[in-house]
Amino acid sequence: MGLLGHFLKGPHPKTTLLLTRAGPVENPEHVLYSHPGLPLSEQGRQALRSLARLAQRYPVAWVYAADSLAEAEAAGLLAEALGVPFTLLPELRERSWGEWEGLSFAEVRERYPKEVAAWLEDEASFAPPGGESLRKAWERGREAIRTLLGKHRGQALLVVGNCTLNRAALSLALPLPVEEGLRVEQDYARLSVVEFYGEEGVVKALNLGDATLGLKPGSYY
Repeated sequence: MGLLGHFLKGPHPKTTLLLTRAGPVENPEHVLYSHPGLPLSEQGRQALRSLARLAQRYPVAWVYAADSLAEAEAAGLLAEALGVPFTLLPELRERSWGEWEGLSFAEVRERYPKEVAAWLEDEASFAPPGGESLRKAWERGREAIRTLLGKHRGQALLVVGNCTLNRAALSLALPLPVEEGLRVEQDYARLSVVEFYGEEGVVKALNLGDATLGLKPGSYY
């Protein structure tokens, strides 16, 4: 059944999911990171303060984030600006990079050529040594977001996510396969908005924010 058929069944309470991404972070070497991650840079803090002014347009009831360094700091900053509580959840973490944690892409290619070849062959199901596959992290994130949407049905909630989590959340509204997630950019300190009517979601906006900040596009690092 398409979305029209869903709406023809009758009215549904609207639940608004606001997604942002903590950063930029202190990462001059451009390394892969997940948990506990890296701290926000001062540019990141300034960008999030600007984002808070935009988020104030929505009746946010709660802020959620991963219990990682940048996400935790961002959640506290945004929650304080919005005057709402926040909760840190491990299930909202970025995918684990295992042995690749703290390495640059160039270092990974040099040290793990066979694993990189396997990664290119099956981007969704490949897991770095000791790490987590994109598919596993994607499904973990989708389940976490579903739970939060059920908990806050009829409200607005702000989730401070990451590269993987945000795209997984958007896939609840878009027919977005795991391996095609990078086709939907999620920049640092920008706001994406998805309105859910029951289980069905409508993407209202992607990457809203202050263009004067000059932030570079988001990435895995």
